[in-house]
Amino acid sequence: MIRIYNMENIPEEKRNLILSRSKIDIECVKNKVKSILEDVKTNRDEAVRRYTVEFDRVKIDTFKVSKKEIKSAWKKIDRSLLDNIKKQIDYSKKFHKRQLMKEWKFEIEKGIILGEKFTPIESVGLYVPGGRAVYPTVLQILAVPAIIANVPRIVVCTPPNKDGNISESILVTADILGITEIYKIGGAQAIASLAYGTESIKSVKKIVGPGNIYVSCAKMIVFGLIDIDMLAGPSESLIIADSYADPAFIAADILARCEHDTEASAVLLTDSNSLAIKVNREIIRQFSYLKRKQIISKSLSKYSAIIVFKRWDEIIEFANDYAAEHLQLMVKKPWDFLVKIKNAGSIFLGYYAPVAIGDYASGTNHVLPTGQFAKMFSPVGVETFQKKSEFQYLTKEGIKKLEPIVKEISAVEGLDGHYNSVKVRLDK
Repeated sequence: MIRIYNMENIPEEKRNLILSRSKIDIECVKNKVKSILEDVKTNRDEAVRRYTVEFDRVKIDTFKVSKKEIKSAWKKIDRSLLDNIKKQIDYSKKFHKRQLMKEWKFEIEKGIILGEKFTPIESVGLYVPGGRAVYPTVLQILAVPAIIANVPRIVVCTPPNKDGNISESILVTADILGITEIYKIGGAQAIASLAYGTESIKSVKKIVGPGNIYVSCAKMIVFGLIDIDMLAGPSESLIIADSYADPAFIAADILARCEHDTEASAVLLTDSNSLAIKVNREIIRQFSYLKRKQIISKSLSKYSAIIVFKRWDEIIEFANDYAAEHLQLMVKKPWDFLVKIKNAGSIFLGYYAPVAIGDYASGTNHVLPTGQFAKMFSPVGVETFQKKSEFQYLTKEGIKKLEPIVKEISAVEGLDGHYNSVKVRLDK
């Protein structure tokens, strides 16, 4: 089970393990993934079929999902589930519409206009994990910002199940969003297909979405040929709680994070030793009636912990160093704490904002940086699917004002051709 530590005497080795948690180390799979990528690049669909048999245990003749399969999915889907998927998409659209970046310009001096314009990336591949599990939420949270960014071509790759099909919830979600290019391809072979193209699938300009270590490794290798979003590892949360927080709420949130994966992590930071003890008791109580006991048990004992601090400034310092994927501020005045947070993927404020709300319902994006990557990466959003171009417009009066700067600095750098390109215009 989870252990309680006092910050002043926590072993250095344990502190470092908690901070580093299960960071992605692709070295152990790099050679295997490289060979898959090269094979798909050379042998295309034939290689993808072989790997689908090897890894997904199913033979696929036609990778692209047909209109007939989508139509069939609509007949199978539960009506209540469908209603909630529609609500989920609606909230997601309302949130992501506010992220859309628009063209701007201003005149810094008379005759000198500067600005930026934003255009959608031409084509993107959305990787949705699958196979044994089903993640319609991942599909919609990737697709909605891409749609709002006006990406012309959106491609979905997701692994088939043991019957060679894609879940009806995935297909219906895609259809509601207007996505018709869906392929039954998973793993590193999906990333290779999206990056290099095959007979069945045309390559894209960017790949976005979470996956296992093979998917992450493949994304890292193809980066440069195409763009990627980030490398996302096992799920994690950091909870900051004061003595007013309900131990049952905290325990439930810790267990929810730990049921994801044996490599997941959940850490509680508090100034209350009494709260720490009560949370530990609640974890034991609630653990008894949850299903994924084996996974939770390993996750609790590996990278998870309860740490008691003496000072709040130390808690904030630790939180910013941890740079959590999900950060919960379960304190009386969460807005006062929010201004002090520098590094976090998604922040949940107050006692009634569990991470599950962000995962499933509120509309915020839950494809987030993990493993301290929140120090330099942002969540997936509309800007993930846009690129910007700078522009400038100058009149003759404008170029005259800037001529002295170009003359002086180009001479220092020994690039007289640069100054000449300005001078010929003024000489005219």
